[in-house]
Amino acid sequence: MKRTLLAAALLAAALPAWAKIYEFKDWAIACDNIRHCDANGTQAGEGDNPVSLLLSRDPGPDGKLSARLFVDDPDQGKVGKLTLKVGKIKWSGLSSEHAFSPSQTAQLLPAMLDADEVALSDGKLQWTLSLAGLKAALLKMDDLQGRVGTPGALVRKGGKPESAVPAAQAAPLLIPAPPVAAKPGDQALLPAILKQLRAMDEECWQEQPEGEQPASDLYRLSASQLLVLLQCGRGAYQNSSTAWISNDAPPFRPRKAKLLNSDGEEGFLINAAFDKGELSSYAKGRGIGDCGGGASWAWTGRAFQLMSEENAPQCRGIGGGVSLRSWVTRQK
Repeated sequence: MKRTLLAAALLAAALPAWAKIYEFKDWAIACDNIRHCDANGTQAGEGDNPVSLLLSRDPGPDGKLSARLFVDDPDQGKVGKLTLKVGKIKWSGLSSEHAFSPSQTAQLLPAMLDADEVALSDGKLQWTLSLAGLKAALLKMDDLQGRVGTPGALVRKGGKPESAVPAAQAAPLLIPAPPVAAKPGDQALLPAILKQLRAMDEECWQEQPEGEQPASDLYRLSASQLLVLLQCGRGAYQNSSTAWISNDAPPFRPRKAKLLNSDGEEGFLINAAFDKGELSSYAKGRGIGDCGGGASWAWTGRAFQLMSEENAPQCRGIGGGVSLRSWVTRQK
């Protein structure tokens, strides 16, 4: 019963509980483990025609600020060249996925801070980027990066030296194990491993429709170890799984893989996939997939280690959602 309720909550809400997301009206912000921050704005909650502006800033003194625009045609038509208007700015010839230059970004931000919205049009359709919550979101970004009161702050500038801004944190070093090819006969081992798993996790079997077995997949991790993904919960557009590490010969002794998130807590596997040593999870916030959250773990030869984590909290009709990252690693 406990797992049934948990699976139902996961499949309904779909956003990982560990998401470090701050939302301010039509803007959301997240910062990762090296103090890189992303802030994303959209059309108003009740607005039409999906639009997104992603502001990303690197950590440390004089951290670089970048801006990327995305607009979508809800009728799946081709979007023409855009004209953008905000304050005294009027720019033409922008693409539907436009990366602003540093000089454009430097002009755009002050204009947005003094406005209520950004108007966009390709001559046929109009998009309206809401600026409600922008100042609060950028102030939170300044705070999390230690910029408040410095000349480089986006909102609340001051006389503190830029050198007072904390430097970037070093990303954790991750050394993935080389991918291992499957051996002939690997799949034939699955029934015996599942028999042991059923004795260890009977509840997974009890939650299946009558007469059905849990869906399962087997992958090779190393010369002597296997990964088994056991699907226990199903929803309309996603499923939840558990991951097990097993020996490849009797006694198999499967043990549950420990998948830690950025808070050091056990993560969940939603719509799990495994490829070339990387185990990934992505939970949709709703069926059209315009929001959600995910993470990936790399096999190191002894355990799975968190590789990346991101979240797209705003369900505003943008295909694939706009992800704000909360964990990064450097790999060797």
